[in-house]
Amino acid sequence: MARDFYEVLGVSKGASDAEIKKAYRSKAHKLHPDKGGDKVAFQEINEAYQVLGDKNKKAQYDQFGSVGRGAGGFGGQSQGGGGGFGGFDGFNVNFGGGQSGGFGSIFEDLFESAFSQVQVQLAISIPQAVLGDTVRFKTNFGDEIELRIPPATQEGQSFRFRGKGQQTRRGRGDLTVVIHIDIPRRLTREQKELYEELKNLH
Repeated sequence: MARDFYEVLGVSKGASDAEIKKAYRSKAHKLHPDKGGDKVAFQEINEAYQVLGDKNKKAQYDQFGSVGRGAGGFGGQSQGGGGGFGGFDGFNVNFGGGQSGGFGSIFEDLFESAFSQVQVQLAISIPQAVLGDTVRFKTNFGDEIELRIPPATQEGQSFRFRGKGQQTRRGRGDLTVVIHIDIPRRLTREQKELYEELKNLH
């Protein structure tokens, strides 16, 4: 079971945006891997802030306990269940000295970089995963995305689109799409027979 995002940041559910931001900055400073912090815990606080630092995602999280289907709207494409906004690959900031502006400006770089990275889940069908497909959707930021899903795509496989993430004063981050294979809960008789045939082929 996923940890409560408020618990991860150490704030109450009624915390203000400023309190959430302050808590995130404090923990990011203490837990950053370049400072000898725990990498897993650092990713957890980034995941938590990615949701609680966004008013729309926070509202859905407060109501449903997750950010899942319908959150962020991919132009008619289904999205998978919530959680997982982690995976800030290539996100490295040196907290050491020697940089202009001192710790304050370095931390702002860290904060901006973390906030600019966006990760979402995209649900696809079993046939799409097995045979491959091309999926087109529109992001919240107005970008038209064409994702070519290769044959034999696995659950959790990710695809990165550089420069398609959140806009900040330092530019746009990356958008990472994580694949979720949607297993149908109900099958028609014909679908069930087809799956039985496929099972017998092994």
